[in-house]
Amino acid sequence: MSVRKMAAACVVAVLSCVQAGCDTGTPESEGQIRTCEVAFVWGPAPAASEVAVIGEFNDWRPAGYGLTRDRDGLFRGRFVVGPGRWAYRLLVDGEEMLDGKNPLTIFGRDGLEHSALVQADCTRAAWSVESEAVEGDSFKARLRCIAGAGGLACDPDGVAVTIDGAAVTAALKDGVLDLDIGPLANGKHRLSVAAADTGGTAAEPFELPFWVEDKPFDWSDAFIYQIVVDRFRRGDGALDVDAGITMRMGGDWAGVVAAINDGFFDRLGVNALWISPAAANADGTWPGFDGRSYESYHGYWPVAARAAEPRFGGEAGLDALVAAAHARGIRVVLDIVPNHVHIDHPWFAQHPGWFNSPDGDCVCGRDCSWAADIEYCWFTEYLPDLDWGQRDVLETVLGDVAWWLSRFDFDGLRVDAVPMMPRLVTRHLRDTVTRTFAAGAPQVHLVGETFTGSAGHDQIRWYLGPYGLSGQFEFPLMWTLRSVVGQGNGTMTDLLDEVDDSAASWAGSGAVMSPLVGNHDVPRFVTAAVGDGNDPLVPPPQPATPEPYRRAAIALAFMLTQPGAPVLYQGDEIGLAGGGDPDNRRPMPDQVTWNSHQQWLFGQVSTLGRLRTGIDAFRHGSRTDLARAGDHIVYRMNGTADAAVVALNRGAAPVRVQIPAGAWNVDDAPTDCFGGAVAFKDGGLELIVPALGAMVVVPLDRCPAPDAAADPEVTE
Repeated sequence: MSVRKMAAACVVAVLSCVQAGCDTGTPESEGQIRTCEVAFVWGPAPAASEVAVIGEFNDWRPAGYGLTRDRDGLFRGRFVVGPGRWAYRLLVDGEEMLDGKNPLTIFGRDGLEHSALVQADCTRAAWSVESEAVEGDSFKARLRCIAGAGGLACDPDGVAVTIDGAAVTAALKDGVLDLDIGPLANGKHRLSVAAADTGGTAAEPFELPFWVEDKPFDWSDAFIYQIVVDRFRRGDGALDVDAGITMRMGGDWAGVVAAINDGFFDRLGVNALWISPAAANADGTWPGFDGRSYESYHGYWPVAARAAEPRFGGEAGLDALVAAAHARGIRVVLDIVPNHVHIDHPWFAQHPGWFNSPDGDCVCGRDCSWAADIEYCWFTEYLPDLDWGQRDVLETVLGDVAWWLSRFDFDGLRVDAVPMMPRLVTRHLRDTVTRTFAAGAPQVHLVGETFTGSAGHDQIRWYLGPYGLSGQFEFPLMWTLRSVVGQGNGTMTDLLDEVDDSAASWAGSGAVMSPLVGNHDVPRFVTAAVGDGNDPLVPPPQPATPEPYRRAAIALAFMLTQPGAPVLYQGDEIGLAGGGDPDNRRPMPDQVTWNSHQQWLFGQVSTLGRLRTGIDAFRHGSRTDLARAGDHIVYRMNGTADAAVVALNRGAAPVRVQIPAGAWNVDDAPTDCFGGAVAFKDGGLELIVPALGAMVVVPLDRCPAPDAAADPEVTE
């Protein structure tokens, strides 16, 4: 990790040298030996006369570590700091201040928030990645073993290289390891290197995951499918649908593997799975706010830090899920629960000081306010809230996250209940997942749950950025889709305005946001569209008329033709009904039980998902509005390699729309992938957009074939 280059009047610190290669101008950067020194720079600050660094590493001594002004007016100093996570501040002419450009902070002295320095053990040898690349079906890399600060080089006889756990023959020569490994199957692989120095001390662990695939992937290419494992599918039989909506129904990871292998996700164009939390959960039944008893089917009541839920299949079952997904080119995102544990978790008895309000007298919405006490209150009286002011809490949770990530080779993490934790937690999560794997590894995608209303853009933005979350769920757009398309409020142009407002809110963050039409915390889209589901104890029926399914298709067409990493909640592809939690978590029905409207909607979503995969403009393009009206919108998505026209009509009558000349290349045969009427007229295109319908116009050869298992005859 190189020295962070700071702007004027700020500090630069080498935050860590985990993989050996800090750009400090030291022998380490020349590949000879690691350094234990940390470089600090402050300025230029012409008015300052004395600058020092004070922190836990020098016991906050008033004199601190003094910096010396150089000829450029910068204050500089280099000091040895031991391994660990340290709180520090700058002391400028007697005034303490945070390092404004260091993204990491931590609670320290007097309970205050300080800048945080994370330092690796510099005495151990470590590997630097000089080059790495996938060429066809081969992986090539050059690694250099950097001696620890004591100067002991890596022992050539103590180097062991594996790919996916299988030994690879490789020789260390003059500290360099050259690798050329292949052929490798398509999918995800992991290079591991173990070594020791000539004194027998183990080098820093080295893990480098990589993908062999036809096209490079980034998270803007993702179409994510959300799975509540217990309610999705069972590997060795049917779900226990009669257990009751608050009880376990027997879904497991083997059921997800079966869906992967039978091509269910391929049919939808899905290339990423978000699975519900995997840690072992509480036994027994526990009271809900609605007076009913609940089991921990959802995964949000952890009772173990590093144990996979045995009722889902344990570690072997989770390994099988990840392996099956990766072999098919599918990324896996694990839902993590860092904010709280269940009272049966051993931490609650062993470390009562780790929790806010350990007497359980601050339950959110009951004893304490969701607004004022959100970082301190408990979800329920049996879900104690972790106190992030305790250093041991931060260190332990981060270590556990790194374990899950590395042990099961997940590609991303969904972070639960983001606003219930100080922002520093998500910053340290980003830092931790970055240093879990070697330089050159695919970035671990961190998508956050900041549950907000339609005006929550600023709250969502607060946690984004290169040192924070990779993206968040776009709840403001979800509410707009439900209101405008689902319930017919406002105008269709509100969708375009919301997308533009959101894009302006996230601008500069580098985030890949995740639009959605629903999830496991809100009533199902089709149920909201017909106005059912207001009584949580009266499950609404599955709609029997086509309108709510057509409205769902319009909303999903909008979501899937916009940039981002959209999320499809299991069951929304068939318009599954459901009221509020827990009724919105009904078991996935077998396809043989789908009604004709569900069959039709699945066919629509299948076409949309596979279109998204094949049309670059939907994933990375820009939008040009062609028609903005109360009940219909038409826009063109413009990509570097292709383009498409999308027309959406929530009205009760068909709409004839003229697309001006120049909006379509006359040499590309324009075709609506849903079979709508498209014709050339007056040099442009004429579309007849069906009532309650969607059109996606692309060249004829870009439409995917209809899903073979959906019923192509169903039109109503």
